[in-house]
Amino acid sequence: MGSDYKHVFSPITIRGVEFKNRIEMAPTSPKLTDDKGYMTTEHIDYFRPIARGGAAIITLGNCSIDILNAQDEPRQVGVDSDDYLIGLSRFNDMCERYGALGSLEINHSGIDAIWEYNHVVPRGPSPVITPREIMRAAAAGRKPIRPVEMTIDEIHEMEQKYIEAAYRCKRAGFKMCMVHGGHGNLIAQFSSPLYNHRRDEYGGSLENRARFAMNILDGIRKKCGEDFVIEFRVSADEMHPDGMHFEETKEYLKLLEDKIDIVNVSCGLHTDVRYFRYWFPNMYMPRMVNVHYAAELKKILKCKVTAVAGITHLDNAEKIIAEGMADFCAMARPLMADPEMPRKYAMNKPEERVPCSRCGFCNRRVGAIKTLMCGVNPKLGREHELEDGMVRRARVQKTVAVVGGGPAGMQAALTLLERGHKVVLFEKEQSLGGNLTAAAAMELKQDMKDYHAYLCRTVMKSGADIRLGVKATPEVIREIRPDALVIAVGAEAFMPDVPGIDLPHVHWAADADMDKVPVGSEIAIIGGGSLGMESAYTQSQRGKKVRVFEIRPALGAGLEASELMPALQKNGVEIYTNRRLLSIHPDKIVCSVIGTGEIEEYPCDTVLISAGLVPRKQDVEALRHVLPETEVYIVGDAKAPRTLGDAVHDGFNAALNI
Repeated sequence: MGSDYKHVFSPITIRGVEFKNRIEMAPTSPKLTDDKGYMTTEHIDYFRPIARGGAAIITLGNCSIDILNAQDEPRQVGVDSDDYLIGLSRFNDMCERYGALGSLEINHSGIDAIWEYNHVVPRGPSPVITPREIMRAAAAGRKPIRPVEMTIDEIHEMEQKYIEAAYRCKRAGFKMCMVHGGHGNLIAQFSSPLYNHRRDEYGGSLENRARFAMNILDGIRKKCGEDFVIEFRVSADEMHPDGMHFEETKEYLKLLEDKIDIVNVSCGLHTDVRYFRYWFPNMYMPRMVNVHYAAELKKILKCKVTAVAGITHLDNAEKIIAEGMADFCAMARPLMADPEMPRKYAMNKPEERVPCSRCGFCNRRVGAIKTLMCGVNPKLGREHELEDGMVRRARVQKTVAVVGGGPAGMQAALTLLERGHKVVLFEKEQSLGGNLTAAAAMELKQDMKDYHAYLCRTVMKSGADIRLGVKATPEVIREIRPDALVIAVGAEAFMPDVPGIDLPHVHWAADADMDKVPVGSEIAIIGGGSLGMESAYTQSQRGKKVRVFEIRPALGAGLEASELMPALQKNGVEIYTNRRLLSIHPDKIVCSVIGTGEIEEYPCDTVLISAGLVPRKQDVEALRHVLPETEVYIVGDAKAPRTLGDAVHDGFNAALNI
């Protein structure tokens, strides 16, 4: 019997090229090439599970057509020389082995090329300094580099670089490529009034601003022939007030539609971090955030349409395709979280997919200049080490005690079972989840809720000996005579040492959000990190009067939590930075203003603490010498409070070592 997902698994043929289904791996850059941009076995194997899992198109992201002069991230794939052809052909051969189509997103960063990589002054349509360059310069302690405006001859030369890059794709065996015309990269810099201030034939009117893209696309078609599929990525709306907006984008694409086969409909800018979230939606944003743009373009364009961003699973994709909103659905993080997701849906087992939590672990690794890995799939990026991404069975099967049923303990248990060990998991509460339960409590975080439910459900059905409501003392551990011990006891709320901290109206913010404790009508939240912001949102949505107090000069929640700011402002949440909590009273808190020493009082009937977590060191110390110390593994927040991804990877690594 075939799949229930008839539309997403229906084949489609474009220019004689058959796509076996409508699932595209959206462009990603795992940073596993060598330092010159040449394909490595590791890089190819990174995508192997995704190709094997059933996606129809596997797209390598941000492949540079001018890597010596315009690099904008480390270890980009190079496509500006014939020397790259052998590596590219190896990647394409891998894709074809599994019935997938390989594709390269060919790109040039233009005025946003990074000085530190090439030490070459960037070039583009106009000498505009991007916000990201201003940030980079400040971080490096240098002045921002002002780009140079390209001459007409340089523009023609750059058009040819795109054309030759696409032709290299074809020579390497690819039947398609993606031309990146969005996110503020070079083609978009020409098309957008934000970055194109020219007064010649490449600037001014929309037709002139589109000339660069049109020349490139015409050249690719002429060079690559009628049997080569061209996908064109675009920002439907750049979202910047002075950028290109959807009404103009529609006219722009009408100029291009005869030159392309598929338009990949994204949004936002890469050149300005304020607009990242429109092409890389965070955990607080709605799913399928850009699909309405794709749906409108589908009505007016002759070419095929790909929807992308926030399409978290194939139920979304089936709806999009079935209702005619798009012809393809592109997704990156969901396929990173579970490369086997297409196969699981094709077998009508969607409940078995590992949901992407949208935790941001992948993005934080990229920002920290690390290879691309996933917070909920610790196998991703380790395919070479794990032999094609498969966990090896242990040579000697052991009995392993896992103490703690949070994400680190649960991942350890699953991986230990995969390796053939016997697992006894102790959780002192009556349910699994640990601090993941609190992390998934906020109503906006549907993806985190899905992952929480999946992980708890999977562990309960895994065959592990799960002992809920049991505190694992040394005596309890010794009774089962384990060969190894994983300590995953987690962390608890840090409660500042101030007078009044023990009053009955003072609680951990997550407990209040989960309705575990009573909450009054006027709330003081101590700590402006992610939990503090989430709690402020939750409580203000419930009609409470909320004030947030942060000891630092600015909120520590980062760009993701800034997504909540409009709602907090609408709900009247007051935010006070540079405030140190001095004492808590039944009807108020007392703070000092850092810098001036001024003393302030604020009324409240509830105080919620969101000042971070501290490891349960006492529990760790009670257990770490129960077995020979080399056979004891401390993981997750019990080692140090960090992210969900860190906890999952800790548990996985411990299980690999046993």
